[in-house]
Amino acid sequence: MERSQTMSDTYERSHIKIPSATPGWSLDAWKYLPRAPAKGGLPVIIMAHGITGNKLMGLAPYAETFASLGYATVVFDYRRWGASTGTPRHVIYVSEQLEDYRTAVKYCRQQPEFDPHKVILWGTSFSGGHVVTLAAERELNLSAVVAQCPYLGNSGPMKLSWAFVKTFLNGVVDVLRQAVGLYPKYIPAVAHPGEVGMLSTPGSKQGMLSLAQDTRDYPNEVAASSFFEIPFYNPNASAARITCPALVVAAEHDNLCILQAALELKDLSPRVELVVLPCEHFDLYPGSRMHEKCLEAMKAFLLERVPV
Repeated sequence: MERSQTMSDTYERSHIKIPSATPGWSLDAWKYLPRAPAKGGLPVIIMAHGITGNKLMGLAPYAETFASLGYATVVFDYRRWGASTGTPRHVIYVSEQLEDYRTAVKYCRQQPEFDPHKVILWGTSFSGGHVVTLAAERELNLSAVVAQCPYLGNSGPMKLSWAFVKTFLNGVVDVLRQAVGLYPKYIPAVAHPGEVGMLSTPGSKQGMLSLAQDTRDYPNEVAASSFFEIPFYNPNASAARITCPALVVAAEHDNLCILQAALELKDLSPRVELVVLPCEHFDLYPGSRMHEKCLEAMKAFLLERVPV
């Protein structure tokens, strides 16, 4: 189903709903189509945000850039997040989010305007880990993936603190609450160091909040049990099985998704191309100092590996 439409000189954007794997729920998405006429179906880039983020938080500039190059782009929110449906809200299930990417791939391959043989996945931070994981699934038959500052299963040593203990205990309480059908126990998604929150490394709160143009776009809450999804998720575990070209743009001084994990991924898979930029995690996003260099690396990779 398509709704509102936005036009520019180089692309048009429409609002669509993609039926999710959960009956009655849907993935809210933007579809970008380049205005220049194309012969045959368009290569399509499928995008979603990182942990606790949604598509309002800085994904449009990437999609606009890719559409201006001639790629179709579909930007979606996961179930339970952003404008997509699903309850309880703001709960992270890695398996669900991976399934949502697969659902979007299947949907795009069924649309006549897209080339079913040229499907690219794009992700950032936590979703950067998702696209690396999915690149190893041979049955998806992906053309390429692009991962910006991806979470790859190694976030460095965990510091034990009172804030960490309280976050952990909130997670236990939430597990028990949801087990008996009660509403989730929520904690802040991002917090300052020393505070309870899913992400509380220095700069995390300021960085995430800077991605939202309106504070209402980012509720900054997450079900506390989501905390337990992270330690058991290791995208690098499937690196040796990656079947398509993969670009990783990493931040040298990243304290959320450490560079060491990206270097390990490069060693594990010959399909991975690694670009390291001298910056921190949030410096790669729109409006930050390394965003343009990050985009240039992505554009060069796409045009070489999956030309329009």
